[in-house]
Amino acid sequence: MAKSNLDKLKDAIAESTELLAQAEIGEGGGKYPQQAADDFKEAITAAEALTTAEDAEPSHFDAQTIVLNDARRSFLATKIPAIRRVTLRGTPSQRKGAHTIHFKNGVVNFVDGEARLPDELADELANAGYVE
Repeated sequence: MAKSNLDKLKDAIAESTELLAQAEIGEGGGKYPQQAADDFKEAITAAEALTTAEDAEPSHFDAQTIVLNDARRSFLATKIPAIRRVTLRGTPSQRKGAHTIHFKNGVVNFVDGEARLPDELADELANAGYVE
């Protein structure tokens, strides 16, 4: 049986509430800014209020589901990337100066053999054998 518009909204609320509850809020890498969490919570609260509104129509539930899903995407986009320092492979004398690696669709710059990179990119460079 197909879900009603209200059920779809309730599912989106439950998913959003769970995401927000599990998200780490703060200033460091891998966390979400407090303002983003507050904005997302506000969108969840507005959606919850609509589920109990007596004059709400199915189209209102659809529209609020879209708004809530957009708020969830916006919240996820604010995650602060985790950054770590990586070192090029080679001897200290080989690392001196500026070095550039063309990797996938981007360029990674190193100064004296070191760079600060998002964890995901650092892992990829390590797996490819470029960094220690």
